[in-house]
Amino acid sequence: MKDHLKARGYRWSDGSGGRPKSWWIEIAEEGLDDELRYLRAEIHRWDEADPPTKRLTAFDRFKA
Repeated sequence: MKDHLKARGYRWSDGSGGRPKSWWIEIAEEGLDDELRYLRAEIHRWDEADPPTKRLTAFDRFKA
């Protein structure tokens, strides 16, 4: 599955810096539903899967 995720632009986080150890991608809010459908159908292969998401604002991204 990692090759599918990499091809779609996902990156691996090794858990450093307090982040979860996981594959992740940043997408626009409008694309969230499509991305969740992809993950449920192609990666998790379970319609009820609920992958963790985190909403990131400009304030979050650029805070000192």
